[in-house]
Parts: sequence; structure tokens; C-alpha cells
Amino acid sequence: MLGTVMFGGMLALMLLGVPILFAIGIASALGILTIGASAPWIIIPASMFNGMNSFPLMAIPFFVLAGELMNRGGISRRLVSFAVALVGHVQGGLGHANVVANAMLAAVSGSALANIAAVGRVMIPEMEKKGYEREFATGITISSSLLGPIIPPSITMVVYAVTAGASIGGLFLAGVLPGILMALLLMAVIYIRARKMNYPVNDSFTVRGVVDTGREAIIALLMPVIILGGIFGGIMTPTEAAAVAVAYALIVGLFVFRELKLKDVGDILANTGILTGFIMLIVGAARVFSDLLAQEAVPQAIAAVVLSITSNEILMLLLINLLLLVVGCLMDTTAAIIILVPILLPIATELGIDPLLFGVMMCINLVIGLATPPVGIALYLGADVANLKVEKVIRATLPFLIVQIGVLLLVTFVPAISLTLPRLMGY
Repeated sequence: MLGTVMFGGMLALMLLGVPILFAIGIASALGILTIGASAPWIIIPASMFNGMNSFPLMAIPFFVLAGELMNRGGISRRLVSFAVALVGHVQGGLGHANVVANAMLAAVSGSALANIAAVGRVMIPEMEKKGYEREFATGITISSSLLGPIIPPSITMVVYAVTAGASIGGLFLAGVLPGILMALLLMAVIYIRARKMNYPVNDSFTVRGVVDTGREAIIALLMPVIILGGIFGGIMTPTEAAAVAVAYALIVGLFVFRELKLKDVGDILANTGILTGFIMLIVGAARVFSDLLAQEAVPQAIAAVVLSITSNEILMLLLINLLLLVVGCLMDTTAAIIILVPILLPIATELGIDPLLFGVMMCINLVIGLATPPVGIALYLGADVANLKVEKVIRATLPFLIVQIGVLLLVTFVPAISLTLPRLMGY
């Protein structure tokens, strides 16, 4: 009864256009009214505080701030130039450079939306000048921006790790090979299209060009080395590594590239505060929702029902993936993780799925939802950056969506893709 009221209420509110934060909050209030005296109203502030009161979650504002500082400090332009020097000589070179730049920026920002804003404004106009359709250039940008939450450091994986009690470092490692595989397959789609449409080669390959652009790009790419090296070397926690990354980004922007001005810092801090505040409020609201379900043992009941449907592991995994894909189309990633992990992780554990593998599966599923209607925040941002109607952008992303679902299935049924690196590092 409780699960029906809360999930039904939340879905109805979202379909009416109510923002996800308020949809979750109102659904939680409906849950309290349904339970009655066993769930006093004090549970709302208490659960919200408990949800946000987490040291590992402090990594989120630091990662967001570091990404903002690096973007304002001229990092994006340098990474794009380096990417063009590396792969611009291939047929459809600017399309490949778009993917490579997003992959490199993913290792800096950890956010799909930050990637779209940073790379899209540079690459979409440039690709259009070179003869690419604006819709196709936008589709590439949106699809490759999804590497942001998969390639470490990933804000999405931090939220999953905190919710599931998993290792943040292990999850970061588990995302590396799936992210690289996705990037390569996206580039394969671009190459096939480039051959068919005879898209131009951007420039001939020169070692001098790679060295010149790489000299500045390497300064940016040292940031993920600091983050991941500090975590895996046991020197820093993920939160401490993120704080060090902020200091590094500030120093590079102010004193190395000198494109970041002190007057910009206030605006950057304000943007970081707005985005972080939104994320943390969703974390708090989703925790209330999750705690109410847990109090009434709803996750265990749902797990029992799901496991009674079939004992076939392959079919069960396909059903879980389908559910997550649908949820990703409708719900904010952070909220979906906090609400669904307590329900789905026990099912995954019962099937013998490693929590790290399940975390990567869940992140890829929900990230695909960022580029899928009706919520599809990445779709709307990409369309806005390119000044296009969303309908045209959706069509342009479809070939890449098929590739991403293919990667999801490979990750699901070939665990070594995700688990090889964590196992090598002892996670």
C-alpha cells in the first residue's frame, strides 16, 4: 500500500510537470499520512539531515567547484585543441575530436552538463563551419558528454557509493574501461557516418601539433592524476582529493594560464553553490522517501516479488536494466540512486552481482536517461547551446543511443569490463 501511494504520487506529480524535488517531498508527505502515527512529521528534517550529513558527499561541491574553475580557466579550449591535434586527421576528424575532448574533460568535471556547456559552445559552431549538419554535431556533443559521469571522477558514482556503502575508489576504477569502450564505439559510429557523408579531414597529423597543444593540455590532465593517484595511493580520501583538485585548478587558472580572474571567483562560487544546493536538497528529499519505505519494509517486499517472477539470471538482469532505463527517462539521477539502491541492490546481491558492477550498470542506465525524453536534461541543454528544436536533437542522438545501450549490455553480461581494474588494485 505505502509503496503504491508514494511511487504513484511521485510519478503523477512528475507527469504534471512538478519539479523532481517537490514531487519527492510531496510523495513523502503522502507516505507519512498513509502510515499515520508510526511516522511522525519530525522524520522529514531528521532524514534530510542524515542524508546530507555525510563526509564522502562533501566531495560533490569540491568536484563541482574544481570543474567550474577549470572551465573558466581556459581548460576546455586547450583540451579541444589537443583532441583535434590527436584525431583531426581521421575521416570526420572534428567529430572524433568532440568525443576525445569530452572524454578528457570527463576526467576533470565528472558532469555531463558541464561537458555540454564547455565543449558544445566550441565544437558545434566549428563543426558546422566544416560542413557537418548542426543536428549531427549536437548529437555527438550530447552523446559524448555522457562520458562525464562514467569516466572518473564521477559525481554520480560518489552518490551511489555513499548510498550503497561501496568503495568510491573501486567504483571510479570500474568506470574506466566502460567509459573508454563507449568513447571508441561512438567514434566508430562517427567514422561510418563520415565515410557515407564524406565529412572532411580537419588537418594532417603532425607531431609538432600534438606536442604544442599537448604541452598545455597536460597541465589540465594532471588534475585527474592528482585525484585518482591520491585516492588509489592511499594518500587522500576522495573528499580530500577533490579539495586538492580545487586548489590545483585555482592555481592553474590564476597563475599558469592566467585566464581566470579574481573577479570571476565570486560568480564561480555562486554557480557552485546553486548546483550543489540543488543536488544536496534532492539527496535529502530522496533520503526521506527511502527511509519511509525502509521503515515499512517495502524494499524487501518488492525484492521478494521481483525474485518470484523468475529465477533466470539473464532475464532478471534484463528486467533490472529495462526498469533503470525507464526510471532514467523520468527521474533525476541522484534521486533515482538514493531511492532505488535499497530496493535493487539486495536483488542484485541475491543474483551474485558484485556491488561495483551493479553500480556501473546503474550509473550507465541512469546517465543514458539524461539524453532521453521526457526529462533528458542533457537534450534540452544541448538543444539550447545549438539553438535547435529538441525534436531534431533527439533524432540525431538515436544512433549513439543504440551504441550506449550496447555498451550497457556488454558491461552487464561481461563483468570483466568493469571489474578487471578494481580487482587488480585490490578492491
